[in-house]
Amino acid sequence: MDWQAFGFKDDPLQTSPITKSTLSLFTGHELEVNICQRVLAGRNVRLVIEGARGVGTTSFANYLRFNQKTQKSYFTPQTEIKVEQGWRLETLLAAIISNFIREIELLEANEALVSDERFQSAKSLSVRIAETYRSFGIDIFGFGGSYGKQPGVVTQPVIVPSSTLGHHLEDLIRLVQTGGYTHGALFQLNNLDIGEIHSEADMKYMLNALRDYTQIQGSNWFFVGDNGLRKFIAQHVDRMDDIISHEVNLKPIAIDDLPEMINRRVNFFRESSKVNLPIDKEVFTYLYHLTHGRLRYVFGLISRLLNRLYVGDLTDKITLDVAKPMLVALGRDRVARADITTNEEHILSHLVNNFPMTATQIAKAIGKSSQYVGRVLTSLVDKNLVSIRWDGRDKLYTPIMDAIIAYGDYNLRS
Repeated sequence: MDWQAFGFKDDPLQTSPITKSTLSLFTGHELEVNICQRVLAGRNVRLVIEGARGVGTTSFANYLRFNQKTQKSYFTPQTEIKVEQGWRLETLLAAIISNFIREIELLEANEALVSDERFQSAKSLSVRIAETYRSFGIDIFGFGGSYGKQPGVVTQPVIVPSSTLGHHLEDLIRLVQTGGYTHGALFQLNNLDIGEIHSEADMKYMLNALRDYTQIQGSNWFFVGDNGLRKFIAQHVDRMDDIISHEVNLKPIAIDDLPEMINRRVNFFRESSKVNLPIDKEVFTYLYHLTHGRLRYVFGLISRLLNRLYVGDLTDKITLDVAKPMLVALGRDRVARADITTNEEHILSHLVNNFPMTATQIAKAIGKSSQYVGRVLTSLVDKNLVSIRWDGRDKLYTPIMDAIIAYGDYNLRS
């Protein structure tokens, strides 16, 4: 999509999280922000931020962090740590230290900090660890990748004991405090999604192992993950549960705040005051309801629409009447690639309009045996049309967004 042709400097519907340079785009969640800001007025904060994918948990956390950094209360890296499957404690601490060092080097007037013996020692260790990981074909400091496809399998070389890494982390925190960041350092750990990314066993290990390091004076932590993260900590990680400062279960932005969010994006990215989005606001409202307020999917779907539909001399705006059938077609095209059967389609369409559900609940609703429904759901999971998460002993099934788009239109037709 050529946004410049419509008078925009860049894509106003980009789905990347809020950054330090785009703080003005953040909209809504005033109550949650105010409470968290009061929490951050203290010290040694450990904050859990959970919510469904696409509702903006990373943006919410970034907004809090970068505002604190602007006030120079906390030193916080630009990049959050995306905790990958199979990471061990040593890998996580090494990634945190590497990110920490890189951020100090980017500071203006950082001569006193980078010349400090504590910084030089930590950087030397970080370089050695990075070189060793690269020799194993692993680049942990890209804050991505995937380490250990099977839960509990250790694939990283342990080069430096976690206790040694902890000492260097403590030194760096003391260093930034001498540089004026009175509350110390604030770290954000993302991807703490149980079931989807991490097994329960791996998450229990990681949080238990990390617990003592989160109590380093001057260290502050955001734990960001899917719904259920706080409950998991309470039920399975008693040692961490005892020291959590506050938790936020982030809901979708209120629909009344949606126009303000769109206006902020338009004003931020447009070249002149005469420029407007080539999409009717009714399309945003419709998709908000269809996706249960998951704005990352809303913006992604509209971008797909714009790429498929001609918007130009003859059609200068996408209306809801134009968007609805195309959205359903897009969703069903993507579902059809999985070679879905009639029986699978029947259960998938029911799940779309009633999720999340257990296999027993679906079986009772459609009058089939639990064994039959279980087999169909297993096939849908294998075809990446349905995801699973655990709620205690219950296995809950949720359709992917393409399935919701394909079959969720029935309840929303006017």
